[in-house]
Amino acid sequence: MFSFKRDKTGFFSAVSLIILVAATVIVTGILLAQGIKENNWEYYSIYIKIVLAVFWIAGMTIVLTRIGVFAVQRSNKKMQELQAGENPESQPDSQKSVPEQPKP
Repeated sequence: MFSFKRDKTGFFSAVSLIILVAATVIVTGILLAQGIKENNWEYYSIYIKIVLAVFWIAGMTIVLTRIGVFAVQRSNKKMQELQAGENPESQPDSQKSVPEQPKP
C-alpha cells in the first residue's frame, strides 16, 4: 500500500506531472481557441509547438529524476541489507533480482 511518509519523491513527482499536464492542456487550448477565433491558427502553431516541447522536456526530466532517485534508494537498501548481514536468498521469490537457475 502507498505510504506518503515512505515515498515522498514518488508522490511529489506524480503531483508535478499532473500539474504539468493540466497547465499544458489549458495553455494549448487557450492558444488554439484564440487562433480559431481570429481565423489565423497557423500564427499560434509555433507557440503551441513551443508549449508542447517544454512539456515534453519537463515531463521527461521529472520522470528520469524519479527513476534515478528510485535506483539510488534501491541500491542504498541493498547496501544496508548486505552490511546488516542479511542473506539475499532469504527474500521471497518476487523480490529476488536474479532468477534461480535449475540444477542439472
